[in-house]
Amino acid sequence: MHRGGTYICIEGPQFSTRAESRIYRGWGVDVIGMTNMPEAKLAREAELCYATLALATDYDVWHETHEAVSVESVIQNLLKNVATAKDVLRAVIPAIGPERPCECPSLLKNAVITNPKAFSPGARKKLALLLDKYFPVTRSRRRRG
Repeated sequence: MHRGGTYICIEGPQFSTRAESRIYRGWGVDVIGMTNMPEAKLAREAELCYATLALATDYDVWHETHEAVSVESVIQNLLKNVATAKDVLRAVIPAIGPERPCECPSLLKNAVITNPKAFSPGARKKLALLLDKYFPVTRSRRRRG
């Protein structure tokens, strides 16, 4: 397990060129992938805890001592990774407790700066699951009729 690191999400499916791969390495990128976005951002906005299980299929083209990336080698490693991922999940999931001592459950508390009155009723309804705990719905005292 690694805490931290830099992940770059590229448009896929594709293999990076050697030049792209060197740029990513120069930026300090640890993992290049084609998933995790928008999942990570949406999980944060929904105040869900989120972790990535990243299993490498190849060293991209930056690694001079490894052969060039091929579809066949990626598929072969991907199949191996499926078994590894299942083993990791079987071991980790039972160890996750219901308590959430992290800041995830309240990430939106200071993230929304729009005045609650500015949301249309339709927008409020769509966002209710996420925002009602911060912007309780107030009912008008008197209905016009």
